Amino acid sequence: MKLSGAEIRRKFIDYFKDQHGHLYLPSASLIPTNPTVLLTPAGMLPFVPVFLGIEPPPSPPRAVSVQKCARVSGKASDLEYVGRTPRHHTFFEMLGNFSFGDYFKTEAITWAWDFVTQVLSLPKEQLWVSVYYQDQEARQIWQDKIGLAPERVMDRDEKDNFWGPPGPTGPCGPCSEIYYDRGPQYACGPNCNIQTCECDRYVEIWNLVFMELFKDASGNFSPLEKKNVDTGMGLERIAMVIQGVDNTFETDLLFPIVKKLADYTGHRYHENPETDVALKIVTDHVRCAVFAIADGIAPSNESRGYVIRMILRRGIRYAKKLGIHEPMLFKLVSTLRDLYQEAYPELKEKYSYITETIKSEEKRFLETLERGSKLLDECMASVKATHQTVIPGDEVFKLYDTYGFPLELTAEIAAEHGLSIDETGFLDAMEAQRQRARAAQGDKALVADQLYSEILKTHGPTQFLGYEALDAEAKIIALIQNGQSAQTFGGTNQPFEVILDKTPFYGESGGQVGDRGILYIPGGQKAQTIVVKDTHKIGDLYIHACLFDQGGEVNVGEAVRAEVNPDSRYRAARHHSATHLLHAALKQLLGDTVTQAGSYVSPEGARFDFTYPRGLKPEEVQQLEMRVNKWVFENTERCVQITDLETAKQGGAVAMFNEKYGQSVRVISFGHVSKELCGGTHVDRLGDIGLFKITAEGAIASGVRRIEFVVGDLALYQMLSMESELNRAASQLKVPPKELNQRVERLLEEKKFQEKSLKVLEEKLALAQIHNLLDATSGEPNVVAQVEVESADALKFMVDMLSQKASDKVVFLGANIQGKAQFIASVPQVAIAQGVKAGDLVKQAALLCQGGGGGKPNFAQAGGKQGENVSQAIVEIQRSLAERLQPTVH
Repeated sequence: MKLSGAEIRRKFIDYFKDQHGHLYLPSASLIPTNPTVLLTPAGMLPFVPVFLGIEPPPSPPRAVSVQKCARVSGKASDLEYVGRTPRHHTFFEMLGNFSFGDYFKTEAITWAWDFVTQVLSLPKEQLWVSVYYQDQEARQIWQDKIGLAPERVMDRDEKDNFWGPPGPTGPCGPCSEIYYDRGPQYACGPNCNIQTCECDRYVEIWNLVFMELFKDASGNFSPLEKKNVDTGMGLERIAMVIQGVDNTFETDLLFPIVKKLADYTGHRYHENPETDVALKIVTDHVRCAVFAIADGIAPSNESRGYVIRMILRRGIRYAKKLGIHEPMLFKLVSTLRDLYQEAYPELKEKYSYITETIKSEEKRFLETLERGSKLLDECMASVKATHQTVIPGDEVFKLYDTYGFPLELTAEIAAEHGLSIDETGFLDAMEAQRQRARAAQGDKALVADQLYSEILKTHGPTQFLGYEALDAEAKIIALIQNGQSAQTFGGTNQPFEVILDKTPFYGESGGQVGDRGILYIPGGQKAQTIVVKDTHKIGDLYIHACLFDQGGEVNVGEAVRAEVNPDSRYRAARHHSATHLLHAALKQLLGDTVTQAGSYVSPEGARFDFTYPRGLKPEEVQQLEMRVNKWVFENTERCVQITDLETAKQGGAVAMFNEKYGQSVRVISFGHVSKELCGGTHVDRLGDIGLFKITAEGAIASGVRRIEFVVGDLALYQMLSMESELNRAASQLKVPPKELNQRVERLLEEKKFQEKSLKVLEEKLALAQIHNLLDATSGEPNVVAQVEVESADALKFMVDMLSQKASDKVVFLGANIQGKAQFIASVPQVAIAQGVKAGDLVKQAALLCQGGGGGKPNFAQAGGKQGENVSQAIVEIQRSLAERLQPTVH
């Protein structure tokens, strides 16, 4: 009986956890804490701060995990290979075991071999290994300890078998890889050989990285004091090997999705290569999107949200190749949920939200495709009108960037019309955008400046005292200015950073801003005060952003009194506790599918981002306010509990999916109302929050809403301000405030009646002009004139009526409406056949009035800033039509 993907995953965790004492750590989010990557691309990424010494290792210092990974953009992207090779994906699971200064090569190699040969029962005669050519220690372990023949241990160079460092400097080391021979039926030819081939016969199944060196800024390598191990084995790839199938899409991890898609579209898997590629791409892309959305990444036009939108749209395009022209990818979510919910319960918990998000994105893109098609029609018409055959690259990029049109689709449609595309120009425009994006992002360090790592190694973590006290005696252990360490600093209004051995200042994290306050340096008449403008955290260090507002000098080693601004802290705590209540109220009102997508908590106010597919109704916003204020009035006492992550979750504590938690977590509870994992500061009792008032609610991305609010005296000021505005409006309308709504409704009804009467009058005036125009142009081939109207709607009414009464004539009207030019053209088919197009006419006229516009060949509309030039534009159109139309058009 062949192992399922779920069984392989479970056996891997149990082997290292139960047999070799590893701490099992659940997968981190696809949203990385690392600022230089959009999505988590590897199993080791969550541990980079540990490897760099910025964060302490877990206890015990060995771990096992199955990490969700995505490689969609950047150098590591596998996008172009998906569906075309047996083993590439945008999303995959990475099995890994890690040692943080604990065991090293002998154990890592021995356990890896034992797992693949004894637990997974892979035949030893079909296994090969590679080592870095200078790593003779690893070679000897494979030969002497494992018993492999020398010829089955291959030497490889730096390109294949040396990892890191993750930045310009840092830990790095040689790799050792395990390969599996799938058999001669997968050979690339008669001379297929593992030493020379990278074909589908020999598959790398496990990579063992031995971090034993440190590379400095000069490029020199030195031995690490504590050596680390990082290993990675792709679950889909090892499942393909174990289950003996041709490619990863045929494993039980993916094939149920492929089959459901094939059944829905009426295709058969292995029907033809082109259909198979489309089935695989759609399957892969939907899986990637589902996991990303479950982790809080909503499709959008920016950052990682843009990557997920691109993945979904690419999937929709390939679904279209399978004959699907309506939303259906969302119907695959239930299959994915059933396949993965045991290992990833968030897929079940967020099933409705994921489904609605994908369905909404499908609808939106199908509409976009329609609008993009119209733009492409205009581009092709313009190219043909100028007797060209190539669509410019910037237009192709506009279709791609604005309307989500894939390059291949634009090329295909162009070819059907005898045209080609400027692919070089498209790539130039794409690269220009990438350069702009890179410039905007800046040159960020991979995890944190090496300087902080050295401070942490030397002095250890900052001791945080802020839960119990707002002031404390401390010692300065480091001074930093402009990224450089200093022993002394002096000046006025020059920013610098102070690191203390202990601090009461809360460092920005979990959405809550850092504390403000002062550092007081005693000294009698020479006493000094340092202003702390902000506090943030890097790993376990608290960084105080400071300045001398009146000049001074400070030295490393000096004693200071750290004093947090109590008002600032108290206001931030009130807003933070209110976010917990709002979160609970949202779940009660809208359902458990609501999950936090972000927050910002400050003394001046707070915002709370959450997943939900639609906007809130006014009565729902009011209900939220009522619930939160009801809980505030109940004045429940806060409870703090320190426990382990699993116990906290089992006890019902709400955790953020993209938040990184340690082994010990802090649970904040307010009675029956709220229970969340949180390291922030909070009020002692809910009554301390005071009044709660929502100030705004709206969308910030597809499927993500934002609520902004204030509490306490700020909420009172907000309500008093609103009451003042209400009274002012009531006074202007000469009614009591409670009758204001009725008065506004009557005014709106009166306005609607007046607008309707005005429209009737405009149409009567327009009809009079229409009769005059028909009489004046009875012997003319066209109706071209400037008219007097009050609105664009009236102008359109005139054009429509004239086109009905003179259906064989070109109708072109212009008007100066409140100083702005407006043009509308209607062109019959007989004139279109002679090369006259409505879009060209209005565009020509609008250019004379500093404007633009366009439309279809038979109808178009345009406008311009200079209404005084309308008469000149009318003369130009009359001349143009006289030259272009044959006398038979009348």
